[in-house]
Amino acid sequence: MGFDQADGSWSYVGRDILGIGTAETTMNFGWDLTDDYGHTTALHEIGHTLGLPHEHQNPFAGIVWDEQKVYDYFGGDPNNWSRDQTCQNVLRKIDAGEVEGSNWNPDSIMEYWFPAGLIVQPAKYHDGLNPAGGLSETDKQWVKRFYPALPAPFPTLEPFQTRTLSLKSGEQADFKLEPSASRTYQIGTFGTADAILVLFEEVNGEQRYVAGDDDSGQDRNTNISAKLFQGRHYVIRVRLTWAGGSGQTAIMYW
Repeated sequence: MGFDQADGSWSYVGRDILGIGTAETTMNFGWDLTDDYGHTTALHEIGHTLGLPHEHQNPFAGIVWDEQKVYDYFGGDPNNWSRDQTCQNVLRKIDAGEVEGSNWNPDSIMEYWFPAGLIVQPAKYHDGLNPAGGLSETDKQWVKRFYPALPAPFPTLEPFQTRTLSLKSGEQADFKLEPSASRTYQIGTFGTADAILVLFEEVNGEQRYVAGDDDSGQDRNTNISAKLFQGRHYVIRVRLTWAGGSGQTAIMYW
């Protein structure tokens, strides 16, 4: 997280962050966060980190833009965006097959403020769009759906013991790992389902990312190789992105 006042406010979106070096900035706050606008900006960027795109790019929004005015507005101060940046952040509609969420929510924390003249349709926004600020009830509903409360405690995954899972697409299973020796371990899934596998270390009550793998759309299974240390506590999470024919997969570490 950076606070470069010359770099604006931005964040990578969702799991894109996992491809960035651990010493590199993945979110920046380029202005004061202590007033209402700054607080809303912080929530907006955190929303991106959690995987939420811009609400005005919702494929179900039905927004018709005066595109040249949009380019002119965002090409000026304070954004000074190129046409490509404006297209990617405002005009481009996200493919309906790539998103899960509500119909357009103009009060979403992920919605921009727009001055008069940029939106042609819906007509009610000819004079501009000014979200209320803060988290809307719909924002809270969907974030809770994407990040449900996790049951505790997690079952322990023992070395060389296979655990069979019956999950639906989008469902997740979580296990504790408590290695009896410090060495490099392999953690993997088996089966025809596509899965995401992520390893965390628990440090002072917080889960810190160690490694991850995603076999989605590939003819292989997820596999993580990582050095685990005796006496430390780890959590491994497996989430199915595609359940295959049976929705069954297995996980083991050795």
